[in-house]
Amino acid sequence: MLAAAPSAMAATIDVTTASDDYGTTAGTCSLREAITAAQTDSTFDGCAAGSGADVINVPEGEYSLTRVGANENLNVTGDLDVLGTNALTIQPSTEVAKVSVNGVSTDRVFDQQGNNSLSIRNLHITQGYLDGVGEDGGGIRNSVGTLTLEGVTISNNSTKYQGGAIAVYGAVSILNSTISGNTANGNGGGLWIPGGATASVKSSTITRNSADEEGDDNGHGGGFADGGAGNISFTNVILAANLDKSPNPAGAAPDCYSGPFFFPRYVLSTQALGSGSCLVGFNPATNKLTGDALLGDLGDNGGQTPTHALLTGSPAIAAGGTAAPDLCPATDQTGRTRPAGACDIGAVQYVEPPPPEAKLLIETIKPAKKKVKRGKTIKIKVTILNSGDAIARSVKVCLKLKAKKSRKALMFKGKSCKSVGSMDPAARRKPVFKVMAKKKAKKQAFTIVSSVQATGLSKATRPFKVKVK
Repeated sequence: MLAAAPSAMAATIDVTTASDDYGTTAGTCSLREAITAAQTDSTFDGCAAGSGADVINVPEGEYSLTRVGANENLNVTGDLDVLGTNALTIQPSTEVAKVSVNGVSTDRVFDQQGNNSLSIRNLHITQGYLDGVGEDGGGIRNSVGTLTLEGVTISNNSTKYQGGAIAVYGAVSILNSTISGNTANGNGGGLWIPGGATASVKSSTITRNSADEEGDDNGHGGGFADGGAGNISFTNVILAANLDKSPNPAGAAPDCYSGPFFFPRYVLSTQALGSGSCLVGFNPATNKLTGDALLGDLGDNGGQTPTHALLTGSPAIAAGGTAAPDLCPATDQTGRTRPAGACDIGAVQYVEPPPPEAKLLIETIKPAKKKVKRGKTIKIKVTILNSGDAIARSVKVCLKLKAKKSRKALMFKGKSCKSVGSMDPAARRKPVFKVMAKKKAKKQAFTIVSSVQATGLSKATRPFKVKVK
């Protein structure tokens, strides 16, 4: 009997440099070189050999694609070309590493050209740019095969053609991801899904993307545009505050430009779904129309990639699917746990902001040179700042001579503690104290401790010295 041939085992390839090298430094492995090693199942420069379905681990940092050139299809210059048929996963090297891949506005970032399964996890893809006619997918082009995005943010990519963030010609599956601030002169500021392609988007946020960026009425669908897709399904997705910059407002499609093969469930949008230029195959009455999704700016809200936080009162809060098949994943894009059966729509769960709190600090103590002659008095001005966001009540400022030698040399003329009342946020108070040097004080510097306290707050202190001359 003949034994079955063993299947190729997957390899893990570790990127070791942020430089965009290609075949020039045998001691290091760049992201570009790692992709070549994975897809050719061979060692390349300083990268270990791939072996079938590989994983590329990328350390924390920004990876700028600086190899500018005309060769766009062999992974040598420009975008990162994923060729061949091997399945490939690209992800940060640890669960907390923050990794950004930057196209530096000279080309798109990733180009999936092989009939393979490409998975990108927890990366920030940004600054892809295409200026040629017919070039689509400013951030990623899925020419063929299956593209899976999980925990990914695609922001600030652009094209003069279609698909500011992603152009899908095969199939894309998007989970816990953010597509924000991408632009296309043509269709699909966020996603362009033409010609029989399929897209599944779950628990993600698509916002602030724009189509027809030039405003010449030659593009629609700021959030996404359907160009004859086979199937587009959105579940628990924020599709809001996107733009169609076409000059005719009546025909504009800011969030959605679709045919009847768009199937939205628990979608929060600022454009009515199922009417006008946004057709749907079936409307299950779970979608929500809003004038404002109440999203914060794109930024660091925890996790490995930038996101849009939900603001207090957002209609996305607790509006997600409550039963299968519409349940959200167990965690959101930041890694926070989602409540079972009561999740928020979009990539991230709402986080209750901390209650307002006063915060008192001693900002300055003047004069800068604190010198006093024996038998004389110096005025000390202590500036107190409320740097918090709530009122501080019953604020009291004190000076204290803690050391025995300081008490032997100095004394206060008048009160050593002064009440300054309540302080609003950003308010300052500047009480003045009089400190006298005793006639027999030694000629040296003595320590005084200033303090400020208020109802419900911990005491803040700051020592300073007064020199007796």
